[in-house]
Amino acid sequence: MEVKVTSTTTLTSPLSQPSEVPLTIFDRFALNIHVAILYAFSRPTSANANIISALSKILVHFPTLTANLSTNSHGRPCLTVGGPDGGALVVEATVSSKLEDHLPLTPSPDFRLLHPEVNDAKHLLQVQLNRFECGGLVIGITSHHRVADGQSMSSFFLAWGKMVRGVPIDPLPVYDQSWLKPRDPPLVQFDHWGTDFIPLSPQPNEFKATPVYADPSEITNMLFHYTPEFIMRLKAHTNKLSTEKYTTFETLAGYIWRKVTIARQLDDEEGTMLSVPVNGRRRLQPPMPSEFFGNLVLDVYPKAKARALIEGGVAKAVGIVREAVRAIGNDYFRSFIDLAEVYKDRNLVPCYETDGNVLSPNMEVDSWLGFGLDEIDFGGGGKLCGISLTWVPFEGLSIFIPSLSQDGGLDVFVSLLEKDAMRFREISHSLD
Repeated sequence: MEVKVTSTTTLTSPLSQPSEVPLTIFDRFALNIHVAILYAFSRPTSANANIISALSKILVHFPTLTANLSTNSHGRPCLTVGGPDGGALVVEATVSSKLEDHLPLTPSPDFRLLHPEVNDAKHLLQVQLNRFECGGLVIGITSHHRVADGQSMSSFFLAWGKMVRGVPIDPLPVYDQSWLKPRDPPLVQFDHWGTDFIPLSPQPNEFKATPVYADPSEITNMLFHYTPEFIMRLKAHTNKLSTEKYTTFETLAGYIWRKVTIARQLDDEEGTMLSVPVNGRRRLQPPMPSEFFGNLVLDVYPKAKARALIEGGVAKAVGIVREAVRAIGNDYFRSFIDLAEVYKDRNLVPCYETDGNVLSPNMEVDSWLGFGLDEIDFGGGGKLCGISLTWVPFEGLSIFIPSLSQDGGLDVFVSLLEKDAMRFREISHSLD
């Protein structure tokens, strides 16, 4: 793939005077990385000038995307909006091939050419407009996770598309953090040490982390399509073996977790843990507006022994996921908020920062379902024809993505070591 950059510019912050926005405990818990995603559109598409103009206008409603990560006068992490070094990076490029030659989009190291470099990125939001020989367009976007979670960035992209088309932005994003105030007095009801954060003063054998690394060339990114018919059969198979009725996410998360465990050929008594992000907007009481822009996600951690997970069948795996996901509610989120108040002058380090780039025997399952990504429209008459990560040099990650294929269903991204990926491909669609 030959990509030629034709222009680079920075859209300045919509705020003329610097303003500090405190990072919430949920922002600080989010991954300290840029997340890169590609959106492909068939021709005809809106002109680059219209897309960039709309981006400049929509950033008025999403000013934190033009901020800098910094610290305030008390040494606490914050976003500085309107600073001289802020803004959003916009790159225009041409690609000397047809978009159809790369569809359906499947993660590839070559796709990293379709977005700005994420390592040591100066800007929290980076956009690259890639024009293909046929007139197709791929928008490569990278955003820093400590500014916004998946739901927030999806709402931003949907709003940007509306601005391109001249459609009113309704509803507008919400930035009010009053929902996240600690209780008085604060009440830490749960043990967040060793699960969410590294203990501040760990006792011997209290917290052990041995990061595992692999050469990125040994890690394979895969994309699997699951039709509505397959999902229906899987849910029917699972529900037949249980008195519970499981959601699509619970069913597929348990299914993928168990299949990955089989593919890895773990020892019978080896423990495996699934990390599942849970959106707090509707779990907090009173609930947060779904338009809240920022981070409001915590993880739950279903656990099992490898042999028990495998021999228990898919229903057992799905049940373990369901129990963990449904156990977290308002009390846990409030406890997390109060923890930040109690230890506000301490540096709280998320446990995941001790991970290497290999999670095995554990894994993480994320979901982009329900964000409305398949409704993104940038005008011009063309259609959204692809949503994809670029390339993830990280083993043990799975992401559920709404499928744009004619039969619907969903796509599942999975990253594994190549030796395990070969076995996973063979069993990826078997119900046993």
